[in-house]
Amino acid sequence: MNQKYQVSPARTERRDQLKKAAQELIGTKIPQEFDLHHGPLCALDILMVVGSPWLKIGLEKDFSRDKSGYRKIGGRANSPKAPYFYRSTANLIHYLKRQGFYLPRGSNEPAEEGMACFFDFDDRGRFNFTPDRSGIITKIEKGAIAELILVQKAQDPDGGFEVSCVKLVPDSELDRALIGYCDLP
Repeated sequence: MNQKYQVSPARTERRDQLKKAAQELIGTKIPQEFDLHHGPLCALDILMVVGSPWLKIGLEKDFSRDKSGYRKIGGRANSPKAPYFYRSTANLIHYLKRQGFYLPRGSNEPAEEGMACFFDFDDRGRFNFTPDRSGIITKIEKGAIAELILVQKAQDPDGGFEVSCVKLVPDSELDRALIGYCDLP
């Protein structure tokens, strides 16, 4: 481990708590007709669920300090008054960067189990630079992220979404979409 990056016992314990909380969400299903913009926070919002209440409180405080920054990300309606504010991966990354937690992929600091991770898939348009999914890292092998928990399209015929534990295969679509990771406050 890098000498400059020393992890306290409290941070290690927090990571273990986050990992355990995420593992408890595995198998949770979200119906296809769920309203992503107005629906309440739920298992779909893995980071908000496992990072509660600290993450939600931190986002609210940061919004009060940087309303214009959040509105640049999501428009005038982007505020804590709407559940989508907390669901937005772009808002989460903005907050985590401002707090000094976010580490872009390729950072000198290693990813660790219990950290959040963020993805941006190519399939949403040529000029899309908005991260669109997040998860919790559950396994590191040989210094690389090997497994994580995230929301995916459900495999059953009813559709919808499901919280799943997924292996991160090197050079897979999921691996190529990984843009960063961080501890949660």
